[in-house]
Amino acid sequence: MLVVIMHTTEAISVRITGAGPDHYWSSGAIGVDIFFVISGFVMAMSTAKLPTDYKIHFYSAWIFMKRRLIRVVPLYWFYTFLKTALVLILPSLALRTSIDPDHLLASLFFIPAISPWGMVQPTLPVGWTLNFEMLFYIVFSIAIAFGTARIRFCFIFFLIIFFAAQVFSEYAALKFYGQSLLFEFILGMSIAHLYIKYPYAPPKIGLIVGIIGVILILSINWKDLLYGFSTWEVGAGFTVLVVVWIEPWIVRFRLASKMSFLGDCSYSIYLSHTFIVPFGVLVLKNLGFQESIIIIPLISLAVIAGGFLSYKFIELPMITILNKAFFKRPVYSL
Repeated sequence: MLVVIMHTTEAISVRITGAGPDHYWSSGAIGVDIFFVISGFVMAMSTAKLPTDYKIHFYSAWIFMKRRLIRVVPLYWFYTFLKTALVLILPSLALRTSIDPDHLLASLFFIPAISPWGMVQPTLPVGWTLNFEMLFYIVFSIAIAFGTARIRFCFIFFLIIFFAAQVFSEYAALKFYGQSLLFEFILGMSIAHLYIKYPYAPPKIGLIVGIIGVILILSINWKDLLYGFSTWEVGAGFTVLVVVWIEPWIVRFRLASKMSFLGDCSYSIYLSHTFIVPFGVLVLKNLGFQESIIIIPLISLAVIAGGFLSYKFIELPMITILNKAFFKRPVYSL
C-alpha cells in the first residue's frame, strides 16, 4: 500500500497538477524494501523443516520452484498481456506506450532488459521487483537441491553478483542485479533464523527494535556504509523483525483477523493497482476532485477492492487449477 500511495501521488502529479512524473512521494518505495525482507523471511520459514535426506533434496527443490512459479507467473502474465492490450488499444491512458516484441518476451521470462522507453523495466513496470524475486527463488532452490546452508549459499551467490556488477557494469542485466536490494532477502532469512530460535521477545525489546526501524526509515538516508546498503534497507529489516515479535499481541485484536485478507490479496493488489490508479485518478479528475488528501484514500480503497476481486476471481482460480494439474500426489508443504 505504500507503493500504491507513491504511484497515486505520481498519477496526481501527471494527470492533475501537471508537475510531471518526477514529482511524487518517493518515500513510498520503502514498501519494496519491506517486501523483499518479508520474502526472504517467508521462504526461510516455509522450508525450515525440509527433509534432511540428501536423496530428497533435488525433489524438494523442484517442488519449491514449481510452487513459486505457479504462485507468481500466471497472474503476472495475465496483467502483462492486459497491459500490452491496453497500450495498443488505449495508448493515451499509459505513461509509457511502446511495445517491443523482444522486450515483451524478456519481460515474460523475468529477464532484465532495456525497455523501449530507455529503462531496465519489464512491459509491466512494477514487474521489476519480480525479476529480483525470481533470481532469489532460483538461487534458493539451488541451495535446497545441494542441501547446503541456504542463508550462506544465497549470501555468497549474491555477493559475487554484486561485485561482478561493479566490474562489468556495461551489461544491463548484471548492472540491474548488482544492487544492495539483493541483501534484503538475506536480512529476511536472518530474521527467520532468529525468530526460530527466539520466537518471542519482551515487549520492551520489541518496542526498542521498532523505534530503531522507524528512525532508520524516516531518516534522510544517511551515508551508505557499504556500496549503497542504505538505512532504508536495514530499517526494513528491523521493521519486519518487530512485527514478527509482536504478532502474539496483534492477533488479540478482532480487527487483525479481519485485515488478514490484505495479505492474501497482496500480490493481486500489487499487480492490479497499476491499472486502477491511473484510471481512478482520471475518473476523480473528471468528477472535479483536485485535492490529494481526498484522492489518495479513495484510490487506496479502490485498489484494495480491485485487488480482492482479482485475488478471488482471477488469481485464486488459476492457482487452484494449476496446483491440481501439477501436484497429482501429496507433496511437502513449501
